[in-house]
Amino acid sequence: MLRLDDLSLADPGDPRTKLIVQLLTKSVYGAAPVATYLEAAGLTPGLYNIDIAKIAWAAAVPDAARNSQLQTLIDRVAEDKPAFIRELERQWQDLLAPSGGEHAWYHHDDPYSCTFVGLRASRAVIDRSGLRRGLQELATDQYWILVVSGQARSGKSHSWVLIDHLRKAGKLTGVHRFVRVTTHDWSGDVTGEDLVESLMDKLGLDIRLTPSRELEDARIRKLLDRLVGHYPQSDDVTRWIILDGLDRPGVQNSARDVAKRLISLVDEGELPRTRLIVTGLNALGLTIAHTIRFEEIPSIDRALLRSFFQDVATQMGRAVTAEELDSCVTEVLKTGEPLPDLRDIEDAVIKQVKKCWVDGARDGD
Repeated sequence: MLRLDDLSLADPGDPRTKLIVQLLTKSVYGAAPVATYLEAAGLTPGLYNIDIAKIAWAAAVPDAARNSQLQTLIDRVAEDKPAFIRELERQWQDLLAPSGGEHAWYHHDDPYSCTFVGLRASRAVIDRSGLRRGLQELATDQYWILVVSGQARSGKSHSWVLIDHLRKAGKLTGVHRFVRVTTHDWSGDVTGEDLVESLMDKLGLDIRLTPSRELEDARIRKLLDRLVGHYPQSDDVTRWIILDGLDRPGVQNSARDVAKRLISLVDEGELPRTRLIVTGLNALGLTIAHTIRFEEIPSIDRALLRSFFQDVATQMGRAVTAEELDSCVTEVLKTGEPLPDLRDIEDAVIKQVKKCWVDGARDGD
């Protein structure tokens, strides 16, 4: 049986929430039945348009999730309608499968351990054990802040691939609002004021300063003060904020200073119920606090790739020899070291895994 109350399903746009609404609409309709199940879950039927099931469930499911009543609702419907829960569990698994179903070329039951993620399992998450642990610790409230650093092209922004996978799999518990500000799609300089304004826009906070001749530091300080003043304090929503690519060309020191100030604001509790992930910020000079976790991305070398292929083989139930592992690594590194762009490495890894352990298995190899 699905356990739902430890997941954040209060966002109407969450694919899991949409699925629950869709199946409830198909299974429970008519004013009287809808009202009965709402009451059984502790919800007030009078607050919803129970004459139109789709509208009622679209509003009631997020409310139930927000108030930890969703599990009760689903269990109560499941008692009377076994077909409903069977279909929900089937489609739920398809929704979480990295390439969309039981016929995917790769599947793993633990989203934290997946080595291939995204649409059609087209992205390879190579190593990143520190990121996996860090996200799990943020999700379980052991830390509030994760700072990811590493050499150029080491995969700092690649972190988003795994973060998004875990978000969709419902493992970043408490997620209701998820905001990513990345410099990768910006041209020209990125200032501290640019960073704050982009963050506030994505948070849905309408905060603007009138044009003035104030120094940038003074304007940024005012913007951050307004951010704290307008930041939701008691809506029981955990906000995950990702600031991505602070080491890219064009990012000004004032933008990095903003990131450091946001770290302090989260650490000091002035932005409550917030998880902050920052990539590309030099950890030197940051205050070490009990709320902050650091990940230094290792270089992708022969030893790391060999270990990765061994993990993949184990996950896929393949017994491999040392010679096979060495052959896989050599094939990926055939362009020589230093390695090419990380995306090229991903493509080469996936191609090799499919060739050796997927297509070969289908051919009876």
